[in-house]
Amino acid sequence: MQVRRSLVVGLFAAGAVFGAGVSQWLFAQSPAYETREIIRTDLKNLPGQEALIFVSTWQPGFRLPLHMHPEGHEFTFVLEGEQTFEIEGIGEKIVKAGEVIYTPPNTPHYGRNATDRVSKTIVVRIKDKSQPIQVEIKR
Repeated sequence: MQVRRSLVVGLFAAGAVFGAGVSQWLFAQSPAYETREIIRTDLKNLPGQEALIFVSTWQPGFRLPLHMHPEGHEFTFVLEGEQTFEIEGIGEKIVKAGEVIYTPPNTPHYGRNATDRVSKTIVVRIKDKSQPIQVEIKR
């Protein structure tokens, strides 16, 4: 009986240690989408306007929701991999490393990494300071 109890306690302890290790490994994986603002600055010669630059990493299969940038221009430069964009009035565009795509203000669109590899982008936005960076569109 004592041996059986020791065995059960030992297995329980081993399972707890294994579970903790697996959970740390799972949570240490890269998020599906990671973006970081590099700079936000006023445009002195364009009163009320600002420029923002972001760098983003997209895991395979990640897709942004449909959104637009109120009174904001967007330039997306693909550094690594490729991105697929769906832009209202333009259609689907695949943008590969070294290429850039422009999205006009107030235009519904989304981007996705439709590949099996990580992709990286630099996004430049020029927008009215009084407007949000983006607004999600529900359809």
